Amino acid sequence: MTRDAASFEQLYRDRPDPWDYETSSYEAEKYRRCLDLLPRAQYGRGLEIGCSIGVMSAMIAARCDSLLGLDVAPTAIERARARGIPNARFRRASVPEDWPGGTWDLIVFSEVLYYLTAEALDETISRAAQSLAPGGTCLVAGYDGPTETALSAPEVEARLLAGLAAARPRHLVRRDREPMWIAASFQCLAQSSGR
Repeated sequence: MTRDAASFEQLYRDRPDPWDYETSSYEAEKYRRCLDLLPRAQYGRGLEIGCSIGVMSAMIAARCDSLLGLDVAPTAIERARARGIPNARFRRASVPEDWPGGTWDLIVFSEVLYYLTAEALDETISRAAQSLAPGGTCLVAGYDGPTETALSAPEVEARLLAGLAAARPRHLVRRDREPMWIAASFQCLAQSSGR
């Protein structure tokens, strides 16, 4: 990571909601529009990487039978669990090394991939491509303003979409953007029968 787990943990200890996820109308509108990019109303198994304190998790979980949220900061995970989202579990984990097993109908990366090193990003993309279920969707969103990260939101989005497309040539991409954020959903389409 270009920002280590200890610095994220300190951030959450210092400020319960460091990016104002719970109170910002900007964040609420961004979440709504990101979830509008999802092509299906309901998913089976959902995976959210970088779940933070669980604000967006509650909205994702409403569209999933079950959701697993991962974050590197234990304090963030505690706050996400405290929301009591009935069909969601939260676990402290780093990607790519702690990538969970199984296949996922929905994978969400919201404002997290640019914190990874280039090598960790490539491995995370590989794991996402391998574990995205047939017909599944991957949603990526990122802050497009200045950050302390080495990679930008457009760079990580382009790399993710290219990696997924290489593994799943039949797909559909939907996009949305504002001056300060970008988002895209990658939907795997059914393989043709060869006729």
